[in-house]
Amino acid sequence: MYDRVVTINNTHWPAYRKPGATLVDLRMFDPNDRSSQPRLIFRPEKLRELGIPEALIEAAAKSDPEGFLLFDDLPNQTEPATGLAN
Repeated sequence: MYDRVVTINNTHWPAYRKPGATLVDLRMFDPNDRSSQPRLIFRPEKLRELGIPEALIEAAAKSDPEGFLLFDDLPNQTEPATGLAN
């Protein structure tokens, strides 16, 4: 499902690029699920430990299902950003 990776505060998150926006998944593997296919859950306390900004955590908590962020593209942006910011 995911075709991109987004970096937030030096951590990498799976993302899906769609026309006009990027969907970022901030869910993590459930540490209590020891099955061969552990489920993904939204863990705001762990995101805080990783330094993810509180505004992003709050927005992800309000999504349905929890843990997703949708970033709309900026107007008049024709090329995706590449490289590192100064």
